[in-house]
Amino acid sequence: MSKTYQKTDDTTVTVTEEHYKKAREMSEEERHQAALDDPDALPLTDKQLKQLKPVNPRLQRTKK
Repeated sequence: MSKTYQKTDDTTVTVTEEHYKKAREMSEEERHQAALDDPDALPLTDKQLKQLKPVNPRLQRTKK
């Protein structure tokens, strides 16, 4: 099984079962550090978190 994703710099990356296996073998601390090291997965700042608004998908309207 593999999946292809588009990154923010418009390049693509293909994730294979080997990638998932490696991630499963990592400790929680290793996964956390890998996420922090990934520029496409940076955590939100406190300011960004405060700007988030709850979303109810049933109330969203689509443009016609």
